[in-house]
Amino acid sequence: MEVLLLFRALLLSGFICASLYWSDWPNWRIYYPSMLFVMIINLLASYLSYHHTLWFFQPDALITTHTALNLLSTFSILPLTALLFLSRFPAGRLKHRLCYITGWIVVYAAIELADGQLGGISYRNGWSLWHSISLDCVMFPLVALHHHRPLPAWLLTVLTAAGIMIGFGFTNAPMK
Repeated sequence: MEVLLLFRALLLSGFICASLYWSDWPNWRIYYPSMLFVMIINLLASYLSYHHTLWFFQPDALITTHTALNLLSTFSILPLTALLFLSRFPAGRLKHRLCYITGWIVVYAAIELADGQLGGISYRNGWSLWHSISLDCVMFPLVALHHHRPLPAWLLTVLTAAGIMIGFGFTNAPMK
């Protein structure tokens, strides 16, 4: 459990340091709506999947519940990710933008793979690492789209969420 705690502490510290070094902090207000977007989506996903979890964060020596770990991620790593991602998003050719998005997908996949190897995340109800990577392939372009065109991003997010809910049996899951 100490290794998992160390991994999570290094992960959070890494995102904080990277955002301090590479993010466009003087213009953070420009990115703030998209930072809120990722936070709201994660909170909504957590609420909707409360009784039908697709992934579960194992507690560590310091944070003892999935919910607390998810909230920590929601209010730290996810908004910092959006800020970092959008601060450096290339304005040039489509090829450069696709390479940039792919790089972020690889980073997120590597983090989740390491977390899984350390026993920090487990999957449920048919979800897998590959589903998470597929979701990242949708998430990063949606964050970029939201930054410039929020309404289409929200529409595509609702459609994606509906597809996930139908595809992973949420229609049979108990709801509050």
